[in-house]
Parts: sequence; structure tokens; C-alpha cells
Amino acid sequence: MTDNPDEHRGTRVQPEARGEPRQWDQRPQHPSTNPPPFTPQPTPQPTPPATSMALTPPTECPACGKPAGEELSCQFCNQVLFLPQGITLSTAGLRFGGYLLEFVLMICTLVIGWVIWALIVFQYGQTPAKQLLHMRVVCIPQARTAGWLRMFFREVIAKTLIGFLASFTLLIPYFWLLWDKNRQELWDKMATTLVVSDPRDLLRPQPQPQLSDSQAGTPQR
Repeated sequence: MTDNPDEHRGTRVQPEARGEPRQWDQRPQHPSTNPPPFTPQPTPQPTPPATSMALTPPTECPACGKPAGEELSCQFCNQVLFLPQGITLSTAGLRFGGYLLEFVLMICTLVIGWVIWALIVFQYGQTPAKQLLHMRVVCIPQARTAGWLRMFFREVIAKTLIGFLASFTLLIPYFWLLWDKNRQELWDKMATTLVVSDPRDLLRPQPQPQLSDSQAGTPQR
């Protein structure tokens, strides 16, 4: 048996010496590519929410044509700027007359009749006295007649809290509308409402029409 002379020298024959290709030489070579530079994308700006018509009144009063200012009503003719023409703020005298009429109606109906009457007309943005005097409560954010729940909050909860406060402040909160530019009482500010005169019932909520069986998609028998 012939010994390999390289083994006697303690050396190992490299693959190149035997003509064997290296294992890594057989791998496919890929051209080196540099990644494209990073380009930041512009951040999309959020779309601003739609602003209620009540919060953006026109710059000119549609009734008298004078500058409207930044208030919700014209300071010259009392036209409410986000409501149909002819709907004006109720005057301070009419408002205080309404408070007196409410008291008289409570006495005449033994309170119980007034409560039942009020619970019925809350859905029209009114109280018994406001219905007789053609006044109506308007929801400012929605630019329409106040609903039943808002009226209940205004007449029962907010007025109770302000009445408790007025008992410690010489009844001053009851006269807040005298110096407020939109003639709001403190309970109006709590409920975000206005009291307007609506002699033609332009803001009276209309009943929803009932759909027939064919319109509702119900099969007729």
C-alpha cells in the first residue's frame, strides 16, 4: 500500500491542488443592487367635519340686509340667522309674560293638567304658555325645533339647577336674558337652545308619512 507523501509531512492537500472547485464558487453570483432611497410620503390631512349651519351664520341679515355680526341673531331686527325668514328672537317682555302665564296655567289646571299638557307639547319645542303665545324652543346645533328629550332636560333638570342657584344669588340668574345678546337664559345655555317667536308655525315638526305595503317592500296578502 502506497502512502501519500503529503500525509507524512502533516499537510492536507487543498481542493485547488486536486483540481476540485470550491463549493462556494458554484453558487450563482447576483449583481449587488442598492435599495432606492427612502422618500417620505406626505401625511394626508384629515377632512374637517361639516359645520352646522347654526354655527356659521351669514354675514348679512336676510331680513334687513344689515351686517349680521358674529351672533346667532341679527342685532337690528332680531332675525335668527340660521332659521327661515320671519323667525325672530322672542322679546324680553314676551318671555317674562310667558313665565307669568305658566304660573297662571298651573293654578288653573291644578298643576296636574299643566304637567300633562307640557309632556304632550314638549315634542313641538313648546310649553303650554309658549304654545298659546306662539313661541318655540330651537336647538342651536341642529338648527331645528328642540325635541322632547332636550325640552325635558331644559324644563325639568336645567331649570331646577338654576333655580337652586338663584335662591343664593338674589334671583339674578332669572334676569340673564336682559344682557345676553341672544336673549338666552342660563338654562338655555345648558341646553344649547334659543327661544323664538314663530307666529306662522314654520318650525312645527311635521309627522313622518307612513309607507304603504308596496313602498315598504312588504308582500301584500
